[in-house]
Amino acid sequence: MKLGHRPFPLRSAIPPLLRRLISASDGIETIEFALVSITLFLFLFGVIEFGWLYWTQSELQYAAEAAARWCTINSGGANPCSTSTGLANAKAYAAGQLLGISIASSDLTNFTVNVATCGNQVSFTYTYNFLVVGTLFPQNSVTLSATACHQA
Repeated sequence: MKLGHRPFPLRSAIPPLLRRLISASDGIETIEFALVSITLFLFLFGVIEFGWLYWTQSELQYAAEAAARWCTINSGGANPCSTSTGLANAKAYAAGQLLGISIASSDLTNFTVNVATCGNQVSFTYTYNFLVVGTLFPQNSVTLSATACHQA
């Protein structure tokens, strides 16, 4: 019995299979979209998230300006915002000026009204929690601050 060389059974089947796979383009668009769409959607959601962040900062600044003006207009000779009741009213007024955002006045932290050289100065901070991309990153919030002054 002569033991000779026997060819590997798949050896003759591999080259035609590789040629067919290289020349075939069935489903390649699906694979390309699956690879590119992850980056595309992360970029899109990031743009939306930072748009909301910028809009929130803009609204906080507007609310600080409105509260400073409110303290100046309602002064009547004395600063109504120097009392605890007046400070709470100014804080509630500032929270009411946040258009399109439902933020409670208790979320506006470090709310202060000072009489400065520029007039009544209102400042506060707010912790913004990322809505979309916040779950992907460990730091899912940022502290925003607003300061405004209105001359008497």
